Amino acid sequence: MVTVGNTSVTIITTPGHTPGTLSFIFPVKDNGVPKTVAYSGGTAFNFVTAIPNFDIYIASQRKMAAAAKAANATIIMSNHSEFDSATTKIKLIAARKPGDPHPFELGAEAVKRYFTVSDECAQASEARLRMLPAK
Repeated sequence: MVTVGNTSVTIITTPGHTPGTLSFIFPVKDNGVPKTVAYSGGTAFNFVTAIPNFDIYIASQRKMAAAAKAANATIIMSNHSEFDSATTKIKLIAARKPGDPHPFELGAEAVKRYFTVSDECAQASEARLRMLPAK
């Protein structure tokens, strides 16, 4: 954990995407209301296609899911904006009116679902790899 002033950021090692990948849990405020962000630093399968690499990725997704749940994260952000629709959400923020929901605020269940889907996609890719003939 790193603390700057009154803000603490939890750092989670998630090496599945690439060795040394870090993910983060940190607080933000929306109009003074505290929220918690789960920032996934390793979203894509950016590794050599091999079963051990999928195992590491899956373990990292599960580790991050557990950290997000423990922190009651209700916002998911990714290092790849195509995975969290950040570009679209930023446009929605610019047009946001008082009382409108925050585009990044999805709820704890949606954050959980995000990590479940990431985990299941990796499991499916690993299963497909296991079905290939040995070289």
